[in-house]
Amino acid sequence: MPNNKTVLVIVAHADDMEFMAGGTIAKMAALGYAVHEVIATNNERGTLEPAWGPEFTAEARRGEARRGAAVLGVQSVELLGYEDGRLSETPLNELREKCMRAIRRLRADVLFTWDPFAPYENHQDHRAVAWAAMEAASFSHFPLYHPEHRDDGLAPHYVAEQYYFAKVPKDVNKTVDISDYIERKIEALCEHKSQMELTVADVKQAAQRTGLKLPGLAELDPRDYGPVIAQQIKAWAASAGRRIKVPYAEEFRRVRYGGIERWLGEQALEDDI
Repeated sequence: MPNNKTVLVIVAHADDMEFMAGGTIAKMAALGYAVHEVIATNNERGTLEPAWGPEFTAEARRGEARRGAAVLGVQSVELLGYEDGRLSETPLNELREKCMRAIRRLRADVLFTWDPFAPYENHQDHRAVAWAAMEAASFSHFPLYHPEHRDDGLAPHYVAEQYYFAKVPKDVNKTVDISDYIERKIEALCEHKSQMELTVADVKQAAQRTGLKLPGLAELDPRDYGPVIAQQIKAWAASAGRRIKVPYAEEFRRVRYGGIERWLGEQALEDDI
């Protein structure tokens, strides 16, 4: 059934959306959701190539971000321009204002972002954007939060649903069947050429550091990343899919209407995905 909701994805890096929620985003876009993405950093440090400077890397990743988003059906991509790997040094109120501005400008009904409460998150950028985006979505309908937004025609706006993702998910309460969109997710990820090459090269480096001979890894060519990425993503999505008896799925901690579901008794909110 077509859906006229607006979805906003707020992430730290250009490939976060594709890795963590690419199948769900592709499914929502196909169902008629209007999907937009905000990326907090310039992504200028995500490479193992010593010859790549920050400006070259940032420019490459901007193009990859837009191509990957287009594969999923995302309508717009905005980069906030913060320095990669140092997002936690940005004042929380400043980053939260940027997130709230995007929410009010786009009138987002649904937010996707990193889960600020997830354990074992080792990237400061993920942690920083998670808190800022969560707080922005929680208070964007309060008129005295950034009242200056009204001068730009941005009125307070209520975000009804929030989907939080994590490398190690905690308190999962929403699993989305992405079986029909797994190839689209992989295709979108493969548009992030520099990051997929980095992913394979990083695996090779880890294997070499063990000092063990691991079959197949020594021969891996990072430039031929497609089969490796597809295998990894399908294995990850299959593990989530087993929980709801489908081939492939993605998992989230979802909050709807401020957690009002606990007050509904025998009533139930409609689930449109």
